[in-house]
Amino acid sequence: MTDKSANAMWGGRFAAGPDAIMEAINASIGFDQRMASQDIAGSRAHAAMLGATGILTDTDVKAIREGLLTVLSEIETGTFQFSTTLEDIHMNVEARLKDLIGEPAGRLHTGRSRNDQVATDFKLWVRDQFDAAEGALLSLINALLEQAEAGADWVMPGFTHLQTAQPVTWGHHMMAYVEMFGRDLSRVRDARKRMNESPLGAAALAGTSFPIDRQMTAEALGFDRPSANSLDAVSDRDFALDFLSTASICAMHLSRFAEELVIWSSAQFRFVTLSDRFSTGSSIMPQKKNPDAAELIRAKVGRIYGANTALMMVMKGLP
Repeated sequence: MTDKSANAMWGGRFAAGPDAIMEAINASIGFDQRMASQDIAGSRAHAAMLGATGILTDTDVKAIREGLLTVLSEIETGTFQFSTTLEDIHMNVEARLKDLIGEPAGRLHTGRSRNDQVATDFKLWVRDQFDAAEGALLSLINALLEQAEAGADWVMPGFTHLQTAQPVTWGHHMMAYVEMFGRDLSRVRDARKRMNESPLGAAALAGTSFPIDRQMTAEALGFDRPSANSLDAVSDRDFALDFLSTASICAMHLSRFAEELVIWSSAQFRFVTLSDRFSTGSSIMPQKKNPDAAELIRAKVGRIYGANTALMMVMKGLP
């Protein structure tokens, strides 16, 4: 067993620390350190609210908020030392904050649980991914529109069952993908709007007796409103499932387009020529030019489907 001094910061009721195996199983810092900026943004908003409601002094709030910016700077510059003993990004940040500012750091967690903190961080992170996906989809749609306009009168065969069917134009074919990715874009926007409720203040599962202001923290973090039910707020992961299901459908569309590029660039079709920057050669057949970029897009869709299914399996048994 490890010494209690190495235990998590909140382990007061335990007589001994966790076994090394348990520590390795329980630590999530290898994954959730990517949510550092979201965690610190949530903590800074929470601290400001604690000051505004009179729960903490202005002096404590100032020290906490400035200390958190120092921690963020260390993380962004790569000088921060992450610890698996401290389990997750939340306790890593708070431990470093205590090193920097001392006793006031211990008051940051007033009126808050790791449950609502985790849910808030995760929501903020997924919301950022929705915003990134929206920007990427808009760029892709614009690229396809440019292709469609350039080839509005380029006649090509349309296919059913991979057999020549009716004539179409390149522009018409590209616009089919504009429609697909346009639906993906609408799903991203719908899901982002639906998820934009703040879990912060739900605490462990039933709120807190401190006179907190949930509306203030919701507004500070860009949420439309606080979540309505505290039990749902800390246990909800629908927003992540929405992201993964939306990503799965979008990835399927990408895979379909990638498969067409593979077919069209083959010697049998010769409809397109891929850039050398997105192709590879053969170690023994120098005449070959392989559409590896398209093939990799097609293959990596399996990871997205797998993540979607995995989270569904996690959530299905959660009481």
